[in-house]
Amino acid sequence: MTTSNLPRRLLQLTFLLTASALLLAQSQPLPTGILNFTGRLAHQHWHLFGESQRAELDTLNRTLREADRQLRDARDDAARRAASDRGREAVDRLREIIEDCPRLLTLDLATLSATGLPEDRVEQPGDTGALLFKVVNQGEGLWFSSNGADLSQPGGESSRVTVDLGDRGVTYAVAGLEQLPFGRTTLQLQFNRPGQTPLHFPLEVNTPMPGRLKLTVLSDDTGEPTPAMVRLMWRTDGLQRRPANGIEFAPQFDGQGHASGVRAANLPGPLGVHFWCVPGPFDMTLAPGVWQIGVRRGVEHEVLFEDVTIVSGQTVERSLRPRRWVDMRRQGWWSGDDHVHTRILSDDDARNVMAWVKAEDVHLANIVKMGDIYRTYFEQRGFGPAYRVADGEYVLVPGQECPRTHDQIGHTLAMNITAMVRDMERYFLYDTVFDAVHAQGGLTGYAHVNSGLFHVHRDMSLNVPRGKADFVEILQFNHLGTDLYYEFLNLGCKLTASAGSDVPWGGTIGEVRAYAYLGDDPFTADNWFAAFGRGRTFTTSGPMLDLRVDDALPGDELLVRESRPLRIRARAWGDPRRMTPVIVEIVRHGQVIRTAESTDPAHPEASLDFTVDSGNGSWIAARARAGDGTSAHTTPVYVVREGLRFWHHDALESLLAKREESLRQIEELVTEARRLDAEGRLENDRYRKLLARQGDALLERVAQARTLYADLRRVAETERPRRTSASP
Repeated sequence: MTTSNLPRRLLQLTFLLTASALLLAQSQPLPTGILNFTGRLAHQHWHLFGESQRAELDTLNRTLREADRQLRDARDDAARRAASDRGREAVDRLREIIEDCPRLLTLDLATLSATGLPEDRVEQPGDTGALLFKVVNQGEGLWFSSNGADLSQPGGESSRVTVDLGDRGVTYAVAGLEQLPFGRTTLQLQFNRPGQTPLHFPLEVNTPMPGRLKLTVLSDDTGEPTPAMVRLMWRTDGLQRRPANGIEFAPQFDGQGHASGVRAANLPGPLGVHFWCVPGPFDMTLAPGVWQIGVRRGVEHEVLFEDVTIVSGQTVERSLRPRRWVDMRRQGWWSGDDHVHTRILSDDDARNVMAWVKAEDVHLANIVKMGDIYRTYFEQRGFGPAYRVADGEYVLVPGQECPRTHDQIGHTLAMNITAMVRDMERYFLYDTVFDAVHAQGGLTGYAHVNSGLFHVHRDMSLNVPRGKADFVEILQFNHLGTDLYYEFLNLGCKLTASAGSDVPWGGTIGEVRAYAYLGDDPFTADNWFAAFGRGRTFTTSGPMLDLRVDDALPGDELLVRESRPLRIRARAWGDPRRMTPVIVEIVRHGQVIRTAESTDPAHPEASLDFTVDSGNGSWIAARARAGDGTSAHTTPVYVVREGLRFWHHDALESLLAKREESLRQIEELVTEARRLDAEGRLENDRYRKLLARQGDALLERVAQARTLYADLRRVAETERPRRTSASP
């Protein structure tokens, strides 16, 4: 570089630095802490501003979060400026709302004067409240701070509330207060300044004296008190409180899933909010104000909400009786949940879970001990009839979810077992578990078939055509998924439709459920399993469903010697208060052949009554969809033409291609595991280490499956002349 060029280069550099600084100033990030601060105001502390400001606080919260995301995702200067402008406008409006808040407390650090901290008491709405501060320091800057204090857990004999400040400029801070004592309390405010000694100020707050709520939930069947799912929400802050006797299930969940007693069902609308399981009536103190009480008792009952006003020093008594909109027991159908995870090692554990199934009105729960390659979870006292827990028309039955492999071949379930089956030397050979369970008189199946999670299609391709599995979960988390189910039905494989909540990963027991048809037989666990084993089931997350093909029920085989008309009758109906409209469909070989929809908003019910030709045989099922987003599906009726399979003959090649792809994937898994094991790279990967060791036996099963599929091709060719001549 020549000396003559130096001034010009310095000028260019100065210009670039100045331009960059200006550009940076135009696209500043949001102030530190503002997202947490605004979120707390919008969701927990909007009462500081009053109901009139609640909607705008919520809008500002969403706007600031969107602006923050846009700033982080911006790919050019224009996008950054637009996001920055949007954020700056929201920040300015937020500050206006804060400055206008009559509850704003101001502290000026320049004079160390708490000019906005009153000498008299600051009123709080109840045992939960909040303080809003503006703290002014020297210099320029804008900061936002969010803190909380649980006054039931003080550090010694104190009522300290900490507030974190920025090192200069203005800090807006909100301090949430929980478990405030009733009456007068002196809070010790501690303002933390970066690199400086904290400042302390006393502040008197006053909490109004509580009232009392005595709540009893009555069974619509007996009029007597019953366990129920209960919600208590204070309309002052929109937050929920745990009922006095609400059961905390977390200790029974082994730290898995959503390990809490407050449960939000994976269901739409009013069923999807948080509830606690209460085993009976309770009496508790509540802050004065309007409280929403919610009561839920499973999908056969209407969900009930009622507002009550609690007044200081007074007692409110309520008896709530959620009404049944349907009683499936009277029609011979009894509900079950095939997939409930919870520890039961004591009578207390059992009482807790029994209260839960009663609260959700689920008559049989398969309480599954879970296993993987490393260990087991959700321990049980034992298995078999001696370890069932029965109370009237409700029963808990120990079962298992094992073997389970996540990246390999899927999760399995077993019901009605007498001992857990778990053999680490043959862990990837699921058929050995299925055979052992069947030898015990139990039932076997696959979890998560509705979503295909954990590559469950792979082991299904090995063992479903061999008749090793009895059932599959096609409904979970309110998601009805039938792709895999239909593929195997179309191959002529009988499979019972089931459903499981998978709590604690799921929301609540019975949010999806499988009904088994016992007819006039009394409800017992053995009778339920017998009906389930026959395939007499339908699954639902809301609407109810009934199907008859001639006189055959779901799961039945209807043998026809020649082509003849079949009478199909189906009905779907739902809760009039939330399920309008209801649609019922008849599915044959995966295709909808007839549909009906309810037309009366007061009666969400749809029915079909028509005839179809039996043709060469098929499977026929009913499914339903309700207007609230819930659904239902039956196990098929299997129409078998004498001498023919009930499969989808014309789609055989595409169906077998999918199964071949699954088998190929298993071979690739084994090959890769063996290679990595030979290279010494699996010492910390026990799953693939065992897969490498058990690969030969697993590949033998792949070969057996290929032989079976080749046999199916030969059967198809043998059937072809008869199918060509048979009526369609």
